Amino acid sequence: MKNFNQKFAEHPELSVFKEFFLSHGKYKEIKKKEYLVEQSSVAKYVAYVVEGFFRYTRIDNRGNEHIVGYVFKGEYVGDYASLIKKDITSLVTVQAVTDCKIYYVPLEEVRKFFNTNEDAQIAGRVLAEELFMVAYTRLLDFYCKNTEELYMDLTERCPDFQNYITLKEMASFLQVTPETISHIRNSINKKHIC
Repeated sequence: MKNFNQKFAEHPELSVFKEFFLSHGKYKEIKKKEYLVEQSSVAKYVAYVVEGFFRYTRIDNRGNEHIVGYVFKGEYVGDYASLIKKDITSLVTVQAVTDCKIYYVPLEEVRKFFNTNEDAQIAGRVLAEELFMVAYTRLLDFYCKNTEELYMDLTERCPDFQNYITLKEMASFLQVTPETISHIRNSINKKHIC
């Protein structure tokens, strides 16, 4: 996920997608803790994040909440599965971590946009490819990187996330205990002091 935010926001084939959101989307300010979509409901929108960031969570069969992803400024937020399959319920909850500014577009308009011309079709394909790479890289990282490396990747992607995400939330995202995150932070601080 290293530098994904910057690469994603500046991807040349996605410029037409960003322009679509900024010209056809409705501007909205979302308050911290407000939901864009809730798990098991039907998602209605996809949005471009101008400011702030969101968390993706999923409740498992035992009722435990898991943080499964984050979306930052310059990225697109929504339940992608709902975009590609009509009328399915959302697999995740998307919630604002901070106050956010977005441009949102109804899913049906986004689907129509992808069929308007070749550039829009390319943007749709590139979006799918980029989302696949995020999921694939995250899967490989969980097998091949230690927790400190995963933590550092997130700090590079969003340097000030520690101001907004609790130790417990970070532990959920990295699938470790809060004590492990605390140990990593202390270890990093010691390295910077020496």
